[in-house]
Order: sequence, then structure tokens, then C-alpha cells
Amino acid sequence: MTPGEDEPATPTEPVEHHSTGPGSDAASGAEPETTDAAPVRRRAMRRRRARMLHITTTAVVAVLGAIVGLLLVPATRVDVGPLTASVHLRPSLSSETVLLLPPVGEVAFDSHTAPVRIEARVKGVDVEKAEALFYADSGLAELQQTAPEAITSAAARNAALNALFAAVGAGLAVGLTFRRVRRALVAGGGAVAVVGASVGATSVTFSPDSLNQPKFEGLLSQAAYIADLGHGTVIDYQSYRDTLAEFVGQVSALYIAADSLPVGLDQENLITVLHVSDIHDNPQAYDVIDQLHSQFAIDVVIDTGDIVSWGTPLENELLHTIGGLDVPYVYISGNHDGAAAAATIDAQPNATVLDNEVAEVAGLRIAGIGDPRFAADDDSDAGGWREGDEAVIASAFQLGDTIEAYDQENPEAPVDLALFHDPTKPEGLLGRTPMVLSGHMHTSNVELDREGSGTDWLTVGSTGGALASGGVSPVLQGDDPLELTARMLYFDQDTRRLVAYDDIVMGGLGLVSVSIQRSQMPQEVPELEVPEGAETPEGTVPPEQEVEPGEGLPDEDRVTPTDPASPLPATSDGGEG
Repeated sequence: MTPGEDEPATPTEPVEHHSTGPGSDAASGAEPETTDAAPVRRRAMRRRRARMLHITTTAVVAVLGAIVGLLLVPATRVDVGPLTASVHLRPSLSSETVLLLPPVGEVAFDSHTAPVRIEARVKGVDVEKAEALFYADSGLAELQQTAPEAITSAAARNAALNALFAAVGAGLAVGLTFRRVRRALVAGGGAVAVVGASVGATSVTFSPDSLNQPKFEGLLSQAAYIADLGHGTVIDYQSYRDTLAEFVGQVSALYIAADSLPVGLDQENLITVLHVSDIHDNPQAYDVIDQLHSQFAIDVVIDTGDIVSWGTPLENELLHTIGGLDVPYVYISGNHDGAAAAATIDAQPNATVLDNEVAEVAGLRIAGIGDPRFAADDDSDAGGWREGDEAVIASAFQLGDTIEAYDQENPEAPVDLALFHDPTKPEGLLGRTPMVLSGHMHTSNVELDREGSGTDWLTVGSTGGALASGGVSPVLQGDDPLELTARMLYFDQDTRRLVAYDDIVMGGLGLVSVSIQRSQMPQEVPELEVPEGAETPEGTVPPEQEVEPGEGLPDEDRVTPTDPASPLPATSDGGEG
């Protein structure tokens, strides 16, 4: 060994100490426990832990593989009457059946007790078949016979696909991870057993009477629902078939107009306007607006008045909801709206109140004027009393003159549409603007090229079902309630002309129904022409009713109907409020 090198360490041999005393193991001849039994137990414990780890790891890998397989399961296509739908079974903690109806929302039923969600998504409608179904006397009976079997068969096929994909996913994941064929087969079989048990539990616990307790999401949630429990709690199979057939029929009605979309319409080159009116204190109307905005990307809401009914401070407080709508809101006063209501709306950050003026909102130049009457303390004009007609006529001429003056100052950017609450006295606006939007009548109407003037006049019904202005009366009398209506207007961004509109109708109190019907505007656009003799008469507007732009009339200067001393005059106009 050279100097400076370290000597290698010499391992120390363990020294055994053997006791030779009278009580020692050696003296008695017994083998010491620490030298043999303890290591055996430790090895057995390690083997058990390893086995449990293998089982747990295999189960986790199998579950992950099965989940991936389930996510890849394609939906099963099914034809139910005129509907083309896709049925999909998904693992879920929410045990329900969901009918997806884009773009109007979904209907969910708490239908079974199992970790399975059944989804049926409407993909399209054969319009000709749907119309034939509605016009045929045997249409509903045909649906009753075929709808349950078609949906059940599609669900069964999709369940089989779920079992197959889960088995393949679990088997492949385990096989590729552990390289054990037997273990992969066990994992695949276990996945099939779990899926089969879940589907079996769904089938056994499925409750047909859940169809009487739907949960609505999206636009459908705004239609009030009252379950009909008059027939008792037991629902027989025939009732189930009837209810299912009715659902298919109503869903078909939603899509009948889908084929009438304007050919060549550039969806990216549109200004989308939601026209509402005569909300009459119904808070559901704001929910409808919010839902429609989320589903149709509205550019601006136009409200043509009667947003309240009596003009009380409590009603005006409800109007703060407008400020929470994430969309511009353009408003004119109706005959039930007081100055306080208009001021409350004007204070909202997204609102524009028009009173004998023009404003550009969402790329449209909009003119508007409030109703010159104030009947917030009664429904006198709804009974046919015509006091205030002259003021309405004068108001239309005043707005018409404002539009003409604006167009002369802005010949390259004239007014696109006007807002006027009452459509029954149109003379002052005919031929002066391409379009007028109105409300007041509680029923919808469209008059294209009204009186040959080139002005299209669109009146929308009550978006609130006239709730606080006679809307409850029909229900109390056993009649159908007023429907909740709104209209979607689609303007071309370049020409600012209306190209199409959708009439949206929802069931009123206690009714569940939603329909959307699209209409396309004619290709030819008539020239604006003021009808002969419809020029603004001299002295049309009394000095006390001249509306300064943006200021409006004080309530005390507006015409208020009073109790007539003589019988009501005969009139062809009725039903307005």
C-alpha cells in the first residue's frame, strides 16, 4: 500500500450473543422468532399491499378508459314523426331526461333513478311532413302509435353502444397499461356490467308521470306552467303516449318556419332588433328579453310603450330592471305611462327615451314620440272611449314634420324607422318614413305599404300578456289568457331595410307553448309618397301640446279620458289599452 492511501474499510461482522442461561431459547432448544416468522409475515403483507395496489390501479385505469369510451359514443339518429332527433345516454349525477330545442331552450324531466342522463336533441324538421301531420285528422293518432317505440328503440341502441364503447375503452386502457389479456377482459366485462346495471335501473325506475312535471330552461322557461292533476296521480301508458305525441307536435310547430329563411341572407351583415310593447308590469317580459338576447344576440330592444299600467311609484321601481339588460333599450311612452316612468327609464345607463326627436342606436336612425294621452288611472280608452283622438292625430303629424326636417338636414342618412304607440291614426307618418313600429292593440299586425304610401307599419301584441291591464280577466272568466308576443326584426346593415322578421308567441298564464314564425320581406321596395291630402294641416298641434324635442309633455297637459255623459260613440277600433 502506498503511503497516503486510505485503507479499505473492513466490514464489521455481526456478533451473535447466545445466552446460555437456564431461561434462554438456546437452552430450551426453541428457534428464535425474529430470525424466521417475522420476515414471512412482512413478505405476506407486502404481497397483499401489492395485490391491492394492482387491483386499485387496474380499476382506476379501467374507469378512465371506460369514460373515454363513453365520451366517444355517437348519438343515435331517430325519426319521430316529422322530427329528426339524436338520442344520447350519458353518465351523470343528475338522473333526468332532457329534450334540447335549439335555439329556444330545453325541457327536462326527473324521469328515473340512475346515474344516467338521457338527451334528445332536435336536429331538424321535415316541414312538408310536419304540415301534412297537422292538417291530417289522423296525425296525432299516428304519433301516439309511433313516437314511444321510435324513441325507446333509439335509446336502447344508444345504450348498447355505450356498453360496447365502455368495454373497449376499459379493455384497451388496461391491456395497454399492464400487458395482461386476462386483466383487460375482466375490465371490459366489468364495464359492460356497470353500464348494463345503470341502463337497467333507468328502465325499471322510469316514471311516465314525470312528463307532467317538466323543468324549463332558456326561452321556454318564460312560459308559465300549471300541472293538470285532475286525472289523479296514476298515469297509464295511453296517457303517456298522448302526452309524448303532444310534445312532438308542439316541437314540430317551433320549426315549421325554419325553411323560410331568406335565401342568401348574410347573417353577419344584420342589425337584429327586438320589438316589445305593452308589458303592463309583467316582470316575465324582462326575462324573455334577456333570454332572447342570449340566444339571438340582439343589437337593440325597441319598446313602444305602456310599460306600466297606473303610474305608481312601485311600478316605476320595476323599471330599474332595464338597466341590468346588457343591450341598448329605446323607449317611447304609451298612454298608460306617466312622466315618472319615462324619467326612470331615461336614467338607466343603456336606455334612450325618444320624444319628438331622432337618435341613432345600433346603426339605425330612429324617430319617436310619446303618446299625448295619459290614462294611467283607468282603462277608459280600452272600453272604446275616443277622447284624445285629435291629440293622437296631431302627435303623428308633429313627428312626421320632425322626420322631414331631419331628412332635409341629413339627405345621405335619413330616418330608418319611427316609433308611435297607437297605430289607429297613421296619417301624419304615412309616406314620411319607411317603417313605423307600434303597440297599443295587444294583438300583432303587419301592414306593408300602408295605404300605398310606401310606409310599412308593424304592430306587435303585448309582451307582458297585458298582465296588469285586463290580462287576468280572461283567465278568471274561463277563457284563454292573452299570449305573450314579441317580434324580432332583421335589418340589412348596408341598406338599413328590413329583410325578415320573426313573430315569437308564448303561452299566457297557465299555458305552455312557444312558436316562432319567420316572414321574409318582399324584394321590391316601394317609393315613399305622402298620400294626397295628408300634408300637415295648419294649426294641427295645439300650443299646449307641442312637444319640445327630448322634453315631452307634463302629465297634466296630456289628454285624460273622463267618464262620458252620453253613450259611447260607435267605433271600429277596439281592444286597445
